[in-house]
Amino acid sequence: MLYTGSLQRKVTNLSNISYNKALFCCNENRITEAIAALRESLEFDKKNIDARNLLGLCYYRLGRAADALIEWTISYKLKKNDNIAVDYIAELESAREANAMYDAITQYNEALSFANQGNTDMAILNLKKALEKNRELADAMNLLALCYIERGRESDAYRLSERVLKIDSTNPIALRYYQLLKPEKRLFFKAKPADSRPKGRKSGGFGYFIGGAAAAAVILGCMGLPDIARNYRNDYDRLQSDYNVLQNSMNAEIENKTSTISRLTEENENLRSRLYTVDNQELQQRVKLLTDIENYYNEGSVEEAAEKLIALSTQGFSQEVLNRYSALCKTVLPAAASEYFSAGKRASSNGNYASAKDYFNKAVKCTSEGDEVRYSAMYQLGRIADNEGDKTAALNYFKTVAEKHPVASVKNEAQKYIDEATANNTDE
Repeated sequence: MLYTGSLQRKVTNLSNISYNKALFCCNENRITEAIAALRESLEFDKKNIDARNLLGLCYYRLGRAADALIEWTISYKLKKNDNIAVDYIAELESAREANAMYDAITQYNEALSFANQGNTDMAILNLKKALEKNRELADAMNLLALCYIERGRESDAYRLSERVLKIDSTNPIALRYYQLLKPEKRLFFKAKPADSRPKGRKSGGFGYFIGGAAAAAVILGCMGLPDIARNYRNDYDRLQSDYNVLQNSMNAEIENKTSTISRLTEENENLRSRLYTVDNQELQQRVKLLTDIENYYNEGSVEEAAEKLIALSTQGFSQEVLNRYSALCKTVLPAAASEYFSAGKRASSNGNYASAKDYFNKAVKCTSEGDEVRYSAMYQLGRIADNEGDKTAALNYFKTVAEKHPVASVKNEAQKYIDEATANNTDE
């Protein structure tokens, strides 16, 4: 058992090492390297939530919104509480440009299909539309650069590779194009005249450009590039398989997500219905409590009526019920304040200061600004605080009394305490 735990810690540590490497790469805009490190991290620990969430952010940075959504959805399934993936999903689905991002991916896939058929014109048209909707879709920029190379527009292709590298400085396709399309190397990319192309071959050499994990295998009819074309061809089958797996995974996730949304919507409606019933019943109980409070008051249980009235929430009350509540407050609370104050005085005279404080505090709760009982209770609370040695609390009570009590003699007593306390502090 100890060995198993030790092994698990080592695996977790290896996962975190790869995650930290990915963080470093992200800070330097090396997104492709970061993605590779994050995949390695998840191979060690597929439940590394931080790694999976960061992988989603990397995909999003490259414009691959669907891939990002898949990672965040998996992350949420692994950990539903305290998971920032919930915020990422909500932000993505509520963003105004979200639909445009998905449409961009659809148009990119259509462009990929046209490119594979050799229809460069339609590929370029769809890629431009895709980039209008998502300017940071790196795969679309790489494929458009390839289309431009086929058309002999090396300068445009070079600028596109620069744009990709600003997003992802380690993007292998953009790096390859950037190196090959440097001004001093462009002599290799002189386009062949249209009539010199082999007959029976469609325009362009786009047999092998696969989105997402994209790579291209294109013979441009250019001298000096046979090794590059060969490498592209060798990778095609593997990348095509990876792409199909990814596409199937995406479709499965989208189907599951649609099913989950439908189920949650139904549950939400049922819950809302139950909550409405519960809330309505609770509101009726609170309205009924007003009658009970009135009965307590009429039967002489003033203090109990006051406590229930103070604790009662008025949320959801109609104006008619609010008027009834206000009328009870004006009747019950002043009577209760007077009883609490008298009880406090009795307890204080008997030396029971704990009970006295409780009564005086209740008297304050039952009164509002300008009420004499309120400030008289505060004066008594100040005296008790002084006797207990709590000079700060006593001073605060007496300051309020000196400022607001309507009886001059009480105000003067409070001010006398304040002056003495100030003088003592000065002497010290």
